[in-house]
Amino acid sequence: MSWEDDRRVRDFRDCAAGPDGVRMKAGGPVAGGVVGRQPEVGMEKAILVGVDGSAEALDAVAWAADEAARRHCRLLVVNAYVMPRAEAAFGWSPEAIKEDAASVIRAARERAQEVAPGLAVDDAVIVDSPVSALLRKARDAAMVVVGLRGRGGFPGLRIGSVSYRLAAHSPVPTVVVPGVVPLGDTEVVVGVSGDHRAAPVLAEAFAAAAASSKRLRAVRAWSEPILPSPEMRPLLYDPDEVRGSHARELAEALRPWEERYPDVTVVRDVVEGQPSVVLAEAGRAARLIVVGARGGRGITRPALGGAAHGLLHNASRPVMVVPVQ
Repeated sequence: MSWEDDRRVRDFRDCAAGPDGVRMKAGGPVAGGVVGRQPEVGMEKAILVGVDGSAEALDAVAWAADEAARRHCRLLVVNAYVMPRAEAAFGWSPEAIKEDAASVIRAARERAQEVAPGLAVDDAVIVDSPVSALLRKARDAAMVVVGLRGRGGFPGLRIGSVSYRLAAHSPVPTVVVPGVVPLGDTEVVVGVSGDHRAAPVLAEAFAAAAASSKRLRAVRAWSEPILPSPEMRPLLYDPDEVRGSHARELAEALRPWEERYPDVTVVRDVVEGQPSVVLAEAGRAARLIVVGARGGRGITRPALGGAAHGLLHNASRPVMVVPVQ
């Protein structure tokens, strides 16, 4: 087991499925101190999963381990905590806190091996806030996976603050797993916007589909213009023409990715409605729903965007939030 302070990082390279579902290597060593178990030369980037001892975290481990096995890459399990102040009246001893962290890691490793026997698993315990630790580790990971909620937080909220903030600010895709979900080969669903930001989202969606069912459902949601008065109609507005325009744009956005991933079967859906509602419905039986977010620094809600925000609060299947600019 690796114990780290709040500045050390580990060296990983890229983990992603290529056009044939084959691993693709990219990048090189990153700066920073290396601690604990050492990765092999040429290792690809790991899938990072955050754990805190909750049942939801173990559900996230199960999904992450299955995905890592499909993509032939390693799994990195991270537990992060803030050491209580010495004057805390009911604080645990440092020894008790370390033992709790060790037991959290052991349970996560056992769950990963149950799902994917023989999977290469690394681990780290970091003394830092969970958000800070996971955001820093995410820089060197293929993706970060977390449960919908953890052990703390406010009762009644569907999504915890750690998962929400990671999805909004992570430099790599964040997958939020909403409890126990099937791990079978069902289709991947992706929301496709009408601008250049669709490219990184489609890259992740096709890679995920290539590593699993090789079936992808690409969804373009659209709605009528919002006007000041319900009696007003835009000049020359034809719903069929608008729908056809969206269908052509969707086909154009998908074309280069379909050429790159010829083994992935793509279904195109152009649906009238709010994106988060349309995608949640389309993904009710999906292995994964992929959506873009603006990402970066700043206030969490604007950084996440409306579609991703809505999905995280309503989807019944894992949601991958891809940072786009």
